Amino acid sequence: MVLTPAALAMAGFLVLTGCVAQQAPGADESSRGTGDPELLRLISPSFPDGTRVAAAVIDDGDVRRAYLDAGASTVFETGSITKVFTGELLAVAIERGEVRAGDELGKHLDLDDAPVASVTLRDLAAHQAGLPLFPTDPELVERATADIEAGGDGIDASLDELLTQARDVELEPVHGSAYSNLGAALLGQALAAAAGTDYGSLVAERLFEPLDLDGASVPLEDEDVSIQHAGGTDADGKPVEPSSLGAYAPGGGIHATIDDLVAFAAGVIDGPLADSAAQTDTVDDGHGGSIGYFWNVADDHGDVILSHNGMTGGFASMLLIDRAAGTAAIVLSNRAESVDAVGEALLASLR
Repeated sequence: MVLTPAALAMAGFLVLTGCVAQQAPGADESSRGTGDPELLRLISPSFPDGTRVAAAVIDDGDVRRAYLDAGASTVFETGSITKVFTGELLAVAIERGEVRAGDELGKHLDLDDAPVASVTLRDLAAHQAGLPLFPTDPELVERATADIEAGGDGIDASLDELLTQARDVELEPVHGSAYSNLGAALLGQALAAAAGTDYGSLVAERLFEPLDLDGASVPLEDEDVSIQHAGGTDADGKPVEPSSLGAYAPGGGIHATIDDLVAFAAGVIDGPLADSAAQTDTVDDGHGGSIGYFWNVADDHGDVILSHNGMTGGFASMLLIDRAAGTAAIVLSNRAESVDAVGEALLASLR
């Protein structure tokens, strides 16, 4: 898929990058950092002054945390990490008999005879449905791009608007996995419809509450954003509006604290989500790796690493889990610049 400059700008709130910020000259680690000294030593050089960060590692049940200008109650936007929550919801829905992986999307959402109605839930969860990153309607792209350039989140559609946008999309040839926020949004909405509820209620009832994710939420409107929200900034450090994605929430709408993601990771390691189909029902992603239900599944010298990163207009996140070793690394930042390398370094430090 080739993206125009406008489409690339539109993708900003969930785009994944590979850059890590460098610490500003003269930054005083001691004045801004709290928590585990070793974690502080590892994360501090990667973040300039003013960036709010929460990081944690799990090692055989032991949890260590570190904060830069943040604390346990600070709420971050997790971006596309939301997708693995949606993937776990697919696994739960299959177990409950509400859906099958091979169901066509049109069975659960009103898509008429549009091409998108024929794609399967499994293909959506593997980014193999032939959907673009976002709807490509020129007027929609223009509006979203202008909103992003003004510091907004670019996407804030109702369910009816999402379905209208999806009906107009043409499927593209599938060659492995082609990342699609549109596809993730549609899958989450299909699961909610199959359960007779909305996405926010579904993820709260089936994941947030059972796993005790007390600070997690899916704000659909700006007024729903937590007062503990960290306040996002773009890659240049300029403030941006909080992200509330409406019907696109299943692709990137979860806001959470570091302890919420620690509890989620623990649930994957040896809790209710351990070895779920979301993690074990994998297919070749066409790029040398495997993908479960949105989980990236990598073989690292015999170790199976589950991961997903995320980015919104003002935040970046990374979650990595080594199931066999019982370890995990989590990094949350209120700056829209990739934290992937920081998370990978934290996981490597546990070996």
